[in-house]
Amino acid sequence: MSKKQITEQKGSAIKSFHPYTTLDFKNVELLAKKLGNYIESNLEKIVNILLTYESYEVARDEIQRTLDLLYNIRENKAYFQLRVGAVTSFLPRNQPLYAFACFVVIPSLMSNEVHFRIPHSMRHFFSKLIKIINIKNLFPNIFVSHKTRLEFLRARSALYIDKKNEKTKPVTDVVIFTGTPTHADQLRSIFDKQTLFISNGSGHNPVVISSDANIGDAVEAVMQLQFYNQGQDCAAPNAILVHKDIFNGFLDTLREKMKNLKVGNYHDRSCRVGPISDPEDLVRIQSFLIENREWIDQTTPGTIKAKKAIVEPTIVCKPLSKDGNYSEIFAPIVFVQKYTSDNELKKYFDNVHYIKNAMYISIYGKSKYINSLINKPLGKKIMHTQSTILHNTHLHAPGVERGVHEYGGYGYGASSISINGKIKAMPTLPQRDIFKFVAKPIIKKMKSGLFKNPNIKNLKLKIKDVEKLLKLQRKNISHEISTHKIHDLIYVDLDMLEKGKNRFIELEEKKFYRPLKERNDNYIAQLKSENIRWLHLLSQLLNKRSTTKMEQFKASLYNIAKHPDTSDNKNKESQFNFFRDVYQLLFAKNFGPKLWQFLWEVDLKLISKLLKIK
Repeated sequence: MSKKQITEQKGSAIKSFHPYTTLDFKNVELLAKKLGNYIESNLEKIVNILLTYESYEVARDEIQRTLDLLYNIRENKAYFQLRVGAVTSFLPRNQPLYAFACFVVIPSLMSNEVHFRIPHSMRHFFSKLIKIINIKNLFPNIFVSHKTRLEFLRARSALYIDKKNEKTKPVTDVVIFTGTPTHADQLRSIFDKQTLFISNGSGHNPVVISSDANIGDAVEAVMQLQFYNQGQDCAAPNAILVHKDIFNGFLDTLREKMKNLKVGNYHDRSCRVGPISDPEDLVRIQSFLIENREWIDQTTPGTIKAKKAIVEPTIVCKPLSKDGNYSEIFAPIVFVQKYTSDNELKKYFDNVHYIKNAMYISIYGKSKYINSLINKPLGKKIMHTQSTILHNTHLHAPGVERGVHEYGGYGYGASSISINGKIKAMPTLPQRDIFKFVAKPIIKKMKSGLFKNPNIKNLKLKIKDVEKLLKLQRKNISHEISTHKIHDLIYVDLDMLEKGKNRFIELEEKKFYRPLKERNDNYIAQLKSENIRWLHLLSQLLNKRSTTKMEQFKASLYNIAKHPDTSDNKNKESQFNFFRDVYQLLFAKNFGPKLWQFLWEVDLKLISKLLKIK
C-alpha cells in the first residue's frame, strides 16, 4: 500500500478529529447517549440481527451491557481529557455489539480515528448492525476496513519518519486486541514498541463449590456461565470444582436443570444453545470429548450435530485427583471435578497452566483456601486480588462485569498491557489504559512545553514487511532452529489469519509446540500394526506432496485412518488416534497445530527423521 492510499483513507478523520487536542466531556457524553438512544429506538431490529448469530438470552444481555456502558460513561469522566492518535482494534467472536462498544466506540471518543476489520464469522450481519445504529454519521472517525488481513496489518503497523531528524512515530497509537495470547504475542511483534498494546486473552475462571454451598444457587450460576453463548465466552469456566460432600447432590441438580435446556436455532427465542459460531471448531471440540470420553456423564453422550454445527450440552465428570482441566473449552461442556480437600485445590491452583491464565474465581459457600489466595503469590507473582475472587456470585450476574470497570486477570495469558518494550499482566479497561499510558504522559509534556504535535507534511511513511515478520521463509528455518535465533513463530497459516486464526509452531522453551530433536522411539515401540500402517501411508503422502494439490493433500490425510465399511464414530476415533500418534512423534504431545496445514507448509527435512518408521 502506498503512502498516498493510506493518506486518502485517513482524510476526513484527520480534518475533523485533530489528535492531541483537549476533549470536551460534554460532547463525549452526548455522543455516547445518542448512540444509546439509537440502540433503544431500534431494539427489535437489533435483536433480530443478533439472532442470526447468538441466542435471545445473550442478545438481550449484551444490549443491556452496552446501554449501561454508554449511559454511565460519566463514571470514567477523568479519562476523557485529551484526544490521542489512531487506534486499531481486533474484535472477538462473541458479544458483537458490546465488544464493538467497548473496543471501538469508546476509544473513538478519545482518539482521532479507530480502524477495525469485521471478524470473519460476523461478516453476514455486522454491516447491517452498525448501519442500524447510525455509526457512519455519529462516529465519522470509525473506519471499517475491507482490506485483507495482511493489507490491514501493513497499513496499521506503519511508521511515520520525520524527514529532518529520522525520528519515528507509529501510525497507530493504541492497539486493542482480543484473542489467544500467542496471537497477541505475534501482533505485538509487528506493531512498534511505542504503541500501547492492550490484550484481552484467554482466562481461567473456575467455579469452586464448597461443602456448605447452596446447591441451587451454585447450579444456577454454572448454567448461566456455561451456556451463555454456549460456552463461547471468556467468562465460561474451565472447571467446576465441587466438594465431595455435596458432589452427588450438585450433579443430580445439574442433570435435572440441563434436561430442560432447549437446543436449536437461535430464531426460537427460547433456545439457549445453538450453532457454534465457527463450525471448524467442531473438530477441536470433538477431540476434546474423545480425549475425555471415559469421564463423559451417562446422561449426556457428547453428541455433535455436524450439519447444524451444534454441540449438545455435555457433562464431563473427572475427579480432580486425576488432574485438572486447564483447556479453554469454548463449547457447552460442563467440566465437573470432585475434590476432597484443600490440598487438591492447592494442586489445581499452583499448576503453571492455571497461573499463566489466572483470571477470576467464583466461590460458592466458604473456603479458607480460596480466601488465602488474595494477595498471595502463586508461583512468583500475586494472581488474585480481592476483586478477582467473587463470593456467591459470578461474572455474568448483573452489575459484576461492566464496561466502565476493568476486566481481566493477572495471568499473562488472561490480559495485559505493553508499551515501550514492557509487558504487564493486569485487568484492562481501554479508556483508562489509553489515558494512563498515552494521553497522560502527553499532557505532562504539554504542560512542561516538551511536546510538539508532529506536522504530517514533514513525515514520510515506512511500511513494514509484515509477511516477513509473520512467516519466515522455509529456507531459513533450519538455520534459525540450530542457532536458536527464533523467539516467536516459525509457521503461520496466512489463509487462516484471514479468518482471525493462527496456526503455528513455537520454539521457545516455554512455548507449546517445539519439535523433538530426536525420534520418539519409546512411543514408536508401543505402536500397534494398524497405527504403523497409517504412519507408512503418511510417509507416502508426504513424499508426493510436491506433486499433489493442497485440497487433495488435505483430503488424503484425513482419509488415511478411515475404513469404508466402518461407522462414522469408529472412523472418527481412528482418525483421532492417528493424529495423536503424529503429534506424539513430532512434539511428544497429544495435540498440536492444525495438522494438514502444518504438514503442507513445513520443510520436510525438519521432520522426516521424526516420522520415519521401520
